[in-house]
Amino acid sequence: MASDTLFRRSSLPVFQSVAVLLLTACFFATADTTKNSGEMLVNSETDMPYTHYLKGLRIKPGYELQIKGQNNSDSVLILIVRIDNNRSKNYYTRYNRQFSIQPGTFSLTVPMTGLKTSGKQPLTLPYTKMIIFTAGSSDDMVLTHARITPPPPRPKKVMALDFGREDSPVFPGFEPVTARDKRLSGALLQRFRPSGDALMQDGLEGIDSFSAPWENGQWKLTIWLQEQGEWEYLPHFMQRKVRVQGQTIVDESYNTSQWLSEVYFAGAKKEAVIDGDQWQLIGERRTRPVTSTVTITDNQFTIEWIGDRAARYAAGLVLEPLDGQFAADADKQRQARFMESWPATLPGFPRPQKLSISDESEQPSTNLETYKVYPTARNSLLNLNFRINSPEPDNHPVIAIANPRNSQGQKLALKSRYGHWRFERPHPNANRLVAADSYLRADLTRMTLTPELPRHLYLQVEIPPDTEPGIYTGSLQLLSKGALKVVEFAVDVMPVDLPDMKHSVGLYLEHAPFYEWFPEKRKLKSLAAACDLSLLRSMGFTNVAPSLETPVNEDHRKKLINQLKQIQQFGFQGPTLAYVPLKRLLSIQPDDEALQSLSSVRDAAAVSQLETPYWSIYDEPHPDRFSAIKDTAIKLHSQSLDMKTAGHLNNPRQKELLGITDLVILNHGFGVSKAVIEKLKKNSKVWLYNMPVPRLAAGFYLWKSNPDGYLQWHGRMPTADPFDPTDGREGDVIYLYPWLESCPDTMDIHKRLLDLHEATIDLRWLQWLETQAETSVDARNLVEKLRNAIPDNWDKAQESLSARQLIMMRKTIMELAGEVSLPE
Repeated sequence: MASDTLFRRSSLPVFQSVAVLLLTACFFATADTTKNSGEMLVNSETDMPYTHYLKGLRIKPGYELQIKGQNNSDSVLILIVRIDNNRSKNYYTRYNRQFSIQPGTFSLTVPMTGLKTSGKQPLTLPYTKMIIFTAGSSDDMVLTHARITPPPPRPKKVMALDFGREDSPVFPGFEPVTARDKRLSGALLQRFRPSGDALMQDGLEGIDSFSAPWENGQWKLTIWLQEQGEWEYLPHFMQRKVRVQGQTIVDESYNTSQWLSEVYFAGAKKEAVIDGDQWQLIGERRTRPVTSTVTITDNQFTIEWIGDRAARYAAGLVLEPLDGQFAADADKQRQARFMESWPATLPGFPRPQKLSISDESEQPSTNLETYKVYPTARNSLLNLNFRINSPEPDNHPVIAIANPRNSQGQKLALKSRYGHWRFERPHPNANRLVAADSYLRADLTRMTLTPELPRHLYLQVEIPPDTEPGIYTGSLQLLSKGALKVVEFAVDVMPVDLPDMKHSVGLYLEHAPFYEWFPEKRKLKSLAAACDLSLLRSMGFTNVAPSLETPVNEDHRKKLINQLKQIQQFGFQGPTLAYVPLKRLLSIQPDDEALQSLSSVRDAAAVSQLETPYWSIYDEPHPDRFSAIKDTAIKLHSQSLDMKTAGHLNNPRQKELLGITDLVILNHGFGVSKAVIEKLKKNSKVWLYNMPVPRLAAGFYLWKSNPDGYLQWHGRMPTADPFDPTDGREGDVIYLYPWLESCPDTMDIHKRLLDLHEATIDLRWLQWLETQAETSVDARNLVEKLRNAIPDNWDKAQESLSARQLIMMRKTIMELAGEVSLPE
């Protein structure tokens, strides 16, 4: 996050009448009296890359680059705008912004001031050149218009203020107001966030009041009060009042549960496409202004904020005549910019002609005349997926699920969820959105039907170790608008038990951020962790990188030891990665004191017969940090401490760090192959992490390349609002959604958790097969066949093995299990 600066301002005395009239006249003047009308760059079809040298153009706050063009391909292309100044020497010292361009015509708007380099430093004026080009040098996109435009003149009798930092972009037609402005009072903190347009991206926090001379009469006030938040922070004030001319126009009051329901979880209440587009569900929801009519009688406009610091915030303000449209037009421009910056790929489904429910489970199965039979082993879970198509809306469909039962009436337990449609980034670094029903919710009473989109139901059938072998038949019944539809399915439980995983496979895991924001929630962190651990262990995961306490003092060290005990009690085999605590500890304590804190943790763990965690000492580091990292490793490995260390590698340039940690955690960016893993395992443990296709990486490829484990980022890592994918430098990465009250019987999850779970089932079937190969020629032959089918190199494995192929590979193992289990 950009650094925030604190300023203290006191409002000036009320102006005398003559001064009031003079200053009022200044406010009514237009914002930009320069004759500079900008510069036309492109006005006809032009190929890319397009280069323009920026000389002699005076660029001021509110200037924008407007681009139009045509994507002639049938897929999304990436357009990049690069701007240099005379200090730009490489990628990190210039401005680089990517846009995802859908097929067809497009238009984009880029602020020309307040730009940041890729190294997160201000790109100062004057600029020297601009290049507009496509990633991969595609020739399927052309420019048709490019122009640098000044802001339009502000109408008379309109005050339009953009609060924020001096080096931030200013919304066209607005006047910049910084913390140094004498019309403000309060202990002011400048906020700048990575998300939002030029109006919402920054603002001022801690405002007591704003006062300025203004003409008497009735006026329309529009004020944008939302602070967007960043990373794991969202403003969470409990009370706020805003008064204008002594009259209250905003009066908000929450308790913790109300704030969580009405603010934090607000984005979960509506669905993508069904309830609106990305602007309505994300942009407008999070940035909707407050509008009020105000009466001025003393030639002075005064607005006051009451509440804690976070509550006293403003991003923008417009005061205009009652029939004015300046604020409304600004919001329309904001909407257009949001839609340009965050295009969404929408699913295309034909409108169904009749109600239907069908089995779409991607599992090995046998197709009978009217339903499918799914073979499975004991000590496992079976994930099934059913699709509903409805020709008309139904806000209250009825779903009845009959648990699978055998001929003796014994039944299998199951959990049910439905797919809730939401906008999300297709991958964390994407600058576009997709509408997907990947948010799997457990409360089926919230489920509705619509003809625009199908509805998916997910069943997770539990097959305990003591389950009686045989056929178990179940069904789903759907009642909608008087029509009844039924689909049956069957589970064939084989007399085969899947072994527990011998590899460490799991998730990085954090509490929902709000457990740190509210004292009453902070007390429940241990119970929340137990809820997460219970779910993951029930699904067969064997490891987590948990949210461990920073051992800064005796109290926190005790909490850390209790966390390690809790992980052990739930059956996670470890070793446990302490991903964050050491980094936090070193930022709080001097090195010697921090090392003593770690020594105390080691001693306390020994008393409790616990294995100390592996302390992460680097995370995808830049080469300029290598020397400090090595020094830290030497200290931790000293005879007096003898601590275990870990580090994350995602680039070949980091090879210099190999051998300094006890646990090497690497991904495809570093370069992954069976040979690399075998070499590294000679001196350390090896885990993979964050691979592009977790179903393959944590399953069949893990078996072939044989690292010690796999960790996936991230169990729960929202950036600010957990239902706004646009409010961070990266998208929300969530496998486990937070819950509002007590631990639910069935937790809301992201569909990607089921994909990762399927990888663990693959791995366990492979372990079963290896055991059979000790005594069975057929099993040995199948082991050899599968090993030959999986390339040693990750890149080749990813290219050559589809999701369907993985299912078929597992099916060959299950068919062998069926033959082995047949009575002689």
